[in-house]
Amino acid sequence: MSGSQRVASVSAAQAHGRLLLRDARPADRLPAGALLREALTPRLADAVFGLGGAGASRYFERLFQHPGTLWSYDITTLAELDGEVVGLVSHAPWAVLAQRRRSTLWGYWRAYGLRGLLKLIPRIRALMRASPAVPPDHWFIPCLAVAPEHRGNGVAHALLQTVYRHAEAHAPACSLYVPTSNATAREFYDRAGYVEREGVDSEVLHRLAGVRGRVRFERTLATGKPA
Repeated sequence: MSGSQRVASVSAAQAHGRLLLRDARPADRLPAGALLREALTPRLADAVFGLGGAGASRYFERLFQHPGTLWSYDITTLAELDGEVVGLVSHAPWAVLAQRRRSTLWGYWRAYGLRGLLKLIPRIRALMRASPAVPPDHWFIPCLAVAPEHRGNGVAHALLQTVYRHAEAHAPACSLYVPTSNATAREFYDRAGYVEREGVDSEVLHRLAGVRGRVRFERTLATGKPA
């Protein structure tokens, strides 16, 4: 599978009651930018991708529109409620995401320009160093977010079920990262059947955003390939 191939396709839009799950499109950049900021947590997103300001959403909007990167619409499924985008999940095989690193760097160049990119690079390195290793055969979820006013209504659960339908025939497990300090997210994934694995602390992230580091959570897929 190539790094530019859409891997989050739901083939056709799928309805869960009034909730509609569908492939993301470049035109979804405005709600996607806000949700990507929520996925990383606003404080961490603004410290790293907003370069210390409150502009993370607008940078995510630009990154989202370009295919073949770690932030692209082409690995993203959206949840709509009465025509409003209320949730988002990005997901792909870890090996596919690894292939996207070079194109992501070009995406950063386009979004930030040279001066912004030079400021961004050490922040990205700090985030990567605070990200525990992922087994190469896992399916990975870079981002999962629900708009704050729609949380607790099953949107995240529906998005995760979409991920599992794609992943279960190809991978033994799903992995994702959660900031160490995000107790709410850690409790949610624990209830969703995830097991907490490695954690990595980062003094740089703590200094930038008050985040000690990130923890990898893992969920075994019942019908996935044997580990």
